[in-house]
Amino acid sequence: MPEVGTPARRRTRLAPEARQAMILHAAIEFFAEKGFAAQTRELANRLHVSEPLIYRYFPTKDALIQRVYEEVIESRWDAAWTDGLRDRSIPLRTRMVDFAQRYLDAIDDPVWVRIVMWASLDGLDMTRQYISGHIHDVLAIIAEEAGDSLGLDQPLGREQAWHFQSSLIYYLIRKYIHKTWVTEDPAVFVEMTVDAFLAGLQGSIGESTAVRRPGRPARRRVG
Repeated sequence: MPEVGTPARRRTRLAPEARQAMILHAAIEFFAEKGFAAQTRELANRLHVSEPLIYRYFPTKDALIQRVYEEVIESRWDAAWTDGLRDRSIPLRTRMVDFAQRYLDAIDDPVWVRIVMWASLDGLDMTRQYISGHIHDVLAIIAEEAGDSLGLDQPLGREQAWHFQSSLIYYLIRKYIHKTWVTEDPAVFVEMTVDAFLAGLQGSIGESTAVRRPGRPARRRVG
């Protein structure tokens, strides 16, 4: 109880932009913890606000989820990564290590991993949207650049490129979902992953059904 003569403390009123940001960031943490099947009523209770207040800033739950996607996933993607992968003035290994390190730095976050996993488990299009857009583009570039470095007249199969992407993602799943041991130096992991991918390509090129370009060697170093 305030002392006599002391004015009661007034509740701070947030500007609309600040209130919206507060709700969004709380929703990110909430969905990362509970999954997207969780009710906005529970989110409102956590925020100590009314559920209608949430819908004043985000008209529907789907609209809120879309903003979570944009904030957690879309905002971390850098279009310059694909430009770097295409730069044939730089050895392929160097390009792939640079891409993988930058990509891993951007997504090495338990919230990112849990949001991506929950989206798939709860049947949302969020992760599929991410894969069919950015990841599809990156895998196509890797397949094309690796095929060129190997002296092939066509890109690698997409499944081969997926092995590289899967290694990066499973590293984070082990770290944040399974909570098992991973190397403490991501740079070491990145170089090891790129080297394993390229060595695997070199080892399998003799069995490839792709036709080599006339006059180009069957085996060409990709590092």
